Amino acid sequence: MSGNKTSNLQLHHWTGADPVLRAEFNENFEKIDAFAGQLLAEDPTPVQLDYGMQVVNAKQTSMLENVSIKGRTLVNLLGRDGNCEDSTKFKTGNGAVLTTDTTHYVYGTRGLKVEIPTGSTAGNAFLDISGLIKNDQKKKYILIGEVKNGNATSGVLKFSEEAGYGVLTSFITDATRFNLTYAKIDASQIKASNSLKFMFFIVLGSGGQYAYVDGIRLYEISQAEYDALDGMTPEQIADKWPYVDDMKSIYSPYVIKYGENLLPPFSEYKLTNGNGVATNPYVLTITSTGTDVLQNECYVDIPAKPNTTYTLSCPAMTGKAKFISLDSNKTVIANGTYSTSQRQSKATEPNCAYLRVLFSADSVGTFIFTNPMLNLGPDALPFKPRNDDYLFFPNAQLASNVDGTVCDTLFQRDGKYWKQARFRSIELTGNLGWSSPPGEKRTGFRITKAPIINVLDTNIAARFGTHQVVKYSGMPLLAGNSTEVSTTYDRSYISSIPELCISVAQIDSGWSDNYDPTPDEVRAYFYGWKMKQFGQGHNVPYTNGTREWVQICNPIGTQTTTLPTSIAPGFMPYRLKYQLATPTVEEIAAEGGITLLEGPNQVEVGNGMVVREKSVPFYDEFLNEYYINAHSVKAPLRAGVRKYITVYRGNLADKKWSFGTGGPEGRNYAVIPTSNYDPTAAYTVTYLALDQYALTCNLESIQGEYASNLKKVVDALAAHQADVEVRVSTAENLARQVHISQKGVVNPWGDNNSAISKAINGYQKLPSGLILQWGTAAITNSGAVTFPVAFPNYVMHVFGQVDTYTASQTVGIGSYTNTQFMAWTVAGSQQTIHWFAIGY
Repeated sequence: MSGNKTSNLQLHHWTGADPVLRAEFNENFEKIDAFAGQLLAEDPTPVQLDYGMQVVNAKQTSMLENVSIKGRTLVNLLGRDGNCEDSTKFKTGNGAVLTTDTTHYVYGTRGLKVEIPTGSTAGNAFLDISGLIKNDQKKKYILIGEVKNGNATSGVLKFSEEAGYGVLTSFITDATRFNLTYAKIDASQIKASNSLKFMFFIVLGSGGQYAYVDGIRLYEISQAEYDALDGMTPEQIADKWPYVDDMKSIYSPYVIKYGENLLPPFSEYKLTNGNGVATNPYVLTITSTGTDVLQNECYVDIPAKPNTTYTLSCPAMTGKAKFISLDSNKTVIANGTYSTSQRQSKATEPNCAYLRVLFSADSVGTFIFTNPMLNLGPDALPFKPRNDDYLFFPNAQLASNVDGTVCDTLFQRDGKYWKQARFRSIELTGNLGWSSPPGEKRTGFRITKAPIINVLDTNIAARFGTHQVVKYSGMPLLAGNSTEVSTTYDRSYISSIPELCISVAQIDSGWSDNYDPTPDEVRAYFYGWKMKQFGQGHNVPYTNGTREWVQICNPIGTQTTTLPTSIAPGFMPYRLKYQLATPTVEEIAAEGGITLLEGPNQVEVGNGMVVREKSVPFYDEFLNEYYINAHSVKAPLRAGVRKYITVYRGNLADKKWSFGTGGPEGRNYAVIPTSNYDPTAAYTVTYLALDQYALTCNLESIQGEYASNLKKVVDALAAHQADVEVRVSTAENLARQVHISQKGVVNPWGDNNSAISKAINGYQKLPSGLILQWGTAAITNSGAVTFPVAFPNYVMHVFGQVDTYTASQTVGIGSYTNTQFMAWTVAGSQQTIHWFAIGY
């Protein structure tokens, strides 16, 4: 058995005398060796996860590693007006009737309805965008909107530089739903001499007829994007250029890999009319009293990939089952037929976004469905409970310049996630060092200035186009040079000092041409206050005498003669995004991890995931249940909910919550019976935000890789284990600090009055990241204690002690999420509570 060796396993070739046996023996050795070499190869398989739903076929079960995401920023040149929430933002040139409609809309709560005037064949609404478009013949744009016909002939969007000329989108005649319509615009077709630019929504038909529009956006795009448009579908265009309010970057990206079984437990199904009961997580009992299959339907909607085969199996089923295909609006595309078959397969349609899986019965009796399975592919797989993987990046924000050539980058290294920041975004409030020197006055406007740091370059030309300012109204300001800022208002410029310079119109600020505002008065403007002449209307600029201020967003009845030093209610400050001179690298939070199974994996990529938001559920005494997000003033979540992921009780997922739609104010809510609610626990919620346009733009893709061979899988697991050991040991050390801190919390001030009296209001942030906060409050008998929250994003665990000489009476342990944490029950007259809180 000596001689040559195989290349991978170093197996000895047999050198026996029989040439036939020797050849067969060594051939088998070579095959074994080649197979082993394939398993031990070191090259990982790259994978690109695009926005939305997709199927990833993995060669080997392994973890998704080396994840990276490039930042992106979209600037809607129509600001927030294209959301069509306010018809007064639009103008009409031919007497068309403009209203907002609360029934027909895509974003927010309203759409714009345009009705053709009597005796006419067309009606229009338009926005004047002359100050938002540069006369640069090299620019490219895309105009997009979502149009639904009412009873007119059609509706269409138009970009125009003058009456009778312009670029039109496709005409929409469909009256059943909103349809995306778009047009690409080459600025070389626009007359450089014409400074007028308009965006029209035109309705064609006859007097009294109407159509609707919503989600209008106008984006500057690159030449490559302009060239690629003709080969894109409307769905791809909608994903790449979604509607956003004003300026948005990628916020809170996520990846969800759905389990091999795509069906959740029956507790998450819609159980119609109470006939269906989930007796176990994967056991459904339908008690039918009639023959109407619709009266017995129990169903769930599952995200699905178009043009993909799915198989439903339920070996232990005495009733019937079927599929229904739904589009992105959950409108029925194809209605299946109920069958008693224990296995059904279906290929989804090109516009399918969901599969509705239904179980029912059409006769009187009891019907049981046990362990249903929905999986990818034409073959039924053995039952497994659903087990999703996820990877969340809470609060991560990733920006870019307009064409995406410079961007923030999220990347993975040593088991942790990091962000290389190339951009900084800040709110331009009165906290900055604003001024407007006497030499900066112009006719009808003034130039305001504030210092900024770490700007890209000291050369003006190199910095041109590397920043963007959005006004409080949502309109983007044209970023120009010093001459443009000095020529007209609503322009921005970064000087070589460096200073941010913004030209502010007199109608916005209230400063007359001959008045030089003080730095504090300039700061008041950026806090949302407008100066005016005392006793005059809010549009009368200040010249002399007594000064008065009104809220910019609510000028009527808000006047004050005291110089404002805080932000006005409801005011959305100016915002600045600019490129940094020196990129910074910082560790970012991540939650979860993805394991790709061998074979097909259904993966969803998106953004706008709100992770573990604190919530105080409210109690409904009539229903004897606790609710989250059922009302705008009762336990609301800060963003509308598109889809709930998990409700957590403390750090553990609480599966006893159920989710509903169409609650008060149309909200999606979470509910739990009182018997399953823990009043002493801190509840948090992870959910996908409904109003994505107000939070984020869409990411384009996530890059990663997975091990496609055995050796790489083992190597990755070993490295991951080492990283986990580091994180676990760190967490254990932190837990020890919490334990040590809590040992002294019940009576942190001692057992006598002299020690207790030393407690004063304050807080401290420890190197470990823990927050310590303490103070005193007076209460009578029982009551709720309110105190300032220094770190509102932390979950606080609160302990209290009554100021009595006899003993250190512990009166309660609880948690808070806002400024009021719990009711304290104290016997006797007015007492002083000394409280102490630990936050994490």
